Amino acid sequence: MHGVFLRGAKPVIAMGGEDEKNAKNLAQWIKMCTFARKIRDHSMTSKQCKEMMTTHACRPRPLLRRALLTVLALTLPVAAARATQADDERIERQCVHSLALFMQYARNIYHNAGENGEGLPTAYFRANSAGKSNEDGVRTNLDIAMVAAFLHHYNTPLPMAQRTGLPDSLANEHLAMMALPCLRYAYSTHQTARLQKCSDGRYWGTWSEQKDGKREWHHQWESSLWTLSLALTAHFLDDQLDDRDRQHIRRLVAEEADFQLSRPVPTGHKGDTKAEENGWEANVLACAVALYPDHEHAAQWEDAMRRYAFNCYTVRADQNDDTMVDGKPAKEWYVGQNLYDDFTLQNHNYFHTSYQNVVMQEQAECLVALQLLSKGRPQTGYQNSVFTWHWQEVWQQVLAQLALSDGELAMPNGNDWSMFLYDQLPAYAAMATVMRNGDALMLEQRCLEQLLLRQQTTRDGSFLLNSDIGPRRMGVTAHRVMMTYWLHKLFGTSKANTWEDFQQRHRKAVYFPSQRLVRSMSKSRFACFSVSEGLQSCTGVIVPCRQENSKVFIPYRQGFGGNMMGLPKQMPEVLQMEADGEQWCVWGRADGQPFAVWATPGNAVLVVGRPVMMAVSMDIFTREVRRDKRGAAWICIDDAVAVVAPGAEGRFSMSKAQTVQSIGTALLTSEVNPEKPAVVYYSNVSDGETELLAGKVKQKTKTDKEGHRTWTVKFQDPDGTQYEMVFDDRGNAPKRTIGATGLMSRVKKAVNL
Repeated sequence: MHGVFLRGAKPVIAMGGEDEKNAKNLAQWIKMCTFARKIRDHSMTSKQCKEMMTTHACRPRPLLRRALLTVLALTLPVAAARATQADDERIERQCVHSLALFMQYARNIYHNAGENGEGLPTAYFRANSAGKSNEDGVRTNLDIAMVAAFLHHYNTPLPMAQRTGLPDSLANEHLAMMALPCLRYAYSTHQTARLQKCSDGRYWGTWSEQKDGKREWHHQWESSLWTLSLALTAHFLDDQLDDRDRQHIRRLVAEEADFQLSRPVPTGHKGDTKAEENGWEANVLACAVALYPDHEHAAQWEDAMRRYAFNCYTVRADQNDDTMVDGKPAKEWYVGQNLYDDFTLQNHNYFHTSYQNVVMQEQAECLVALQLLSKGRPQTGYQNSVFTWHWQEVWQQVLAQLALSDGELAMPNGNDWSMFLYDQLPAYAAMATVMRNGDALMLEQRCLEQLLLRQQTTRDGSFLLNSDIGPRRMGVTAHRVMMTYWLHKLFGTSKANTWEDFQQRHRKAVYFPSQRLVRSMSKSRFACFSVSEGLQSCTGVIVPCRQENSKVFIPYRQGFGGNMMGLPKQMPEVLQMEADGEQWCVWGRADGQPFAVWATPGNAVLVVGRPVMMAVSMDIFTREVRRDKRGAAWICIDDAVAVVAPGAEGRFSMSKAQTVQSIGTALLTSEVNPEKPAVVYYSNVSDGETELLAGKVKQKTKTDKEGHRTWTVKFQDPDGTQYEMVFDDRGNAPKRTIGATGLMSRVKKAVNL
């Protein structure tokens, strides 16, 4: 056998010598090449091929085996490349299709605004603040104009048969006819042009004027974020613009970028991080750098862009970090701290997973802008760049720890936005493409699937019903879908990992000391508990690890409590939180009474000393009608989640659903007999299983001579694993026993709060 060559992706055999006469070897070669071809075409995995090789019928001789390994070594990369390219192309098509559907909604809110001072027609997409100079008016108009311009840019070079479908009576030409007047309205109403006033009689944007020989600045918060959308809109409509358009846009972008040169980079991490703001300031600087490299301030813009980008995910330790980043030690880029030492982030005065991930999106948008607007691919190797500083740590230590089976990120403190926005989509895309992270790609695919499913609940192509901020939410979502497209188009991705593998690697309980948050993920469910000082509340979240059951229980916070805790009259006192292997435990006092929460390493989550309370979604996106079956000591919902509470004594109540954060939400509640204080929450169990589990819950209360009480609770998992907790009212750590052998769970780390 002389050799094996690949011509394209097809194995070609060169025969010679004695092997050429060996019919058996020839037959084996045919089989081996067939295996390689199947791997290439995705109809056989490499694992299956190896299994075939070890069977007696297909086991090759050593020489042939070595040659086969050569075939596989050459063929598998081709197969892998095709698979990842297929993932990219599928995601790109899904994004474009979603945005095309969205154009029906966009057309419905399109509004003619007359002419600007140069006689050009203008228009805007109506927000709640229709055409006004605030975030709602400007951001909404520019995000939707950018998406319309993108679709026109995407469709124009394609033959009619290959263009993405648009809503009835909306042709590709109409996209530009909507986007261009909206772009002109945006720059005409900016402070640098003043060709037309916004509908509230004002201009928008950051601008400067000369006073006493100095440049005095008038800053509008967030205007640089909107400028990114304006610059990309202009890019997609470049063949539609005239010299006047380009001149106004150049002056606007330069002015917004120049402001960043006039001040130090903002920092702050307690309650109100500056990470997100620095991300969008870097965005406008990236636009300026890419669009106008000949500008007299271009070098200053580039330095400021890198400094803002670096000082997004910054921690205190960076001030002494000698790691080389874009030619400098990290400590020389560092200005101040924007994350806590455990890489968590606070905004709106609490740990907010939406803001934790959006910074990554903004930094990735810098890379997109640099590549698109400069019309040339920037250098690769972003893993050690100012744009990706601490991405890996934020991903591994925070975001991946909170990822759920449907691609959503857990919200331990609830959300002050609409629920199930899947706003982390471009952050997943950034990790999947720029950092080639297989976990992120898997989660991105699931996240995008859910976003598309939610879009299908509307009749006009909008992304959700009952939006918290109306059209602005639609524009922001469309913006993120479009950025997801570009990240895959420009950077590509690698192979997706499996949920099962991801889940196994994230079973360990993790405690976040800065946020007083603890989480774990068993084979059955995700569970976490949060103590928010900023919100003055204690809440928990339980999410089954099956996609079809992941939206039954949903985050809920009210007053000082919410899920698991009920409605205490004052902020509970949490004495301690422990993460121990694959389990965690929290205990303290609420309204003067002791309570404890134990997330076992299996299925059950035990709450002692608090009433039943869990929010249940009843919504067109999740399920409008829930089926529940009840016993005196238990309730099971949709054969998906269950609550066992002997102390409830049949008093379970499900409230009428009301819209909370855009989702129909009902509250499952019940008071609990103090003599039987245990409540056990289960995931992925049926009615019959729940009834059997209810019969396994045993409780005993003991009062000593001093009047102190001790509770002993025994319960078990669906697989038969037995648990016992002994808990008293003295504030001692609950004693927890796992298994029939009675081996005590040893706490590896105890954190005194």
